Amino acid sequence: MILTTTNKKGGTGKTTLNTLLAEFLYRHAQKVLIIGLDPNCSISEVYGKVLQDQNSKLLLTGREVQPYLLKEHESGGSLSIIPEDLDLSMLSNVMDTKLKLEIKKQSLVKKYDYIIIDPPGTWNAQTRNAVFASDTIIVSGKCSPLDYKATLQYMDTLQDCCLESEVFVVCNAYNKNRDPGNIWEQYKNTFGDFMIENPIPLVNSFQKLVQNPEYKIPATVESRMMNFIQTVTGKEWA
Repeated sequence: MILTTTNKKGGTGKTTLNTLLAEFLYRHAQKVLIIGLDPNCSISEVYGKVLQDQNSKLLLTGREVQPYLLKEHESGGSLSIIPEDLDLSMLSNVMDTKLKLEIKKQSLVKKYDYIIIDPPGTWNAQTRNAVFASDTIIVSGKCSPLDYKATLQYMDTLQDCCLESEVFVVCNAYNKNRDPGNIWEQYKNTFGDFMIENPIPLVNSFQKLVQNPEYKIPATVESRMMNFIQTVTGKEWA
């Protein structure tokens, strides 16, 4: 299954949410591959894989790529990454379905239970490749008027693409004390059935989760993330 968390605006917490998604699936012994497509190398920095020879620029230009293994689960799962390249933005003319073709050609779907794509926070060739490759698209927005407006416009953009993917909207990095305009209610009223039932809370322990496999996730984050993962994967998780 291929999932992408995305928006046309930066700063919506998509990389954090993609990382949380990858970590939760890995902790449930799934084989997970992260593909970074953001020239800012955001998710590569999270995992200490910046400026690597094997990267998504090679993947988008049709060359064979060997993912970097980040960690292995005692129950058989794994977490790997194909990191970004600083020159990714130079690939402005790559066709929108190139990533989808290469994922199939290089048998990545057969090797991994889940592929999570982290595109840039703008509508460009890399984002379009992520969108057209995905089975499920998660549009992430924080509780701000700007994020809400960007999400509204982005949903219109996705609709114009005539995608067959399943699309969800999630309110991310939520803190009710930082929602004075009640933007959360606007999200729910506007996006209806597309909306994930509960917002994802602000995660202050993000680096601990990534770096320490023994780290116990706070109960509030655990329950919201489990609901989120069950919704976007269509699978019940114990």
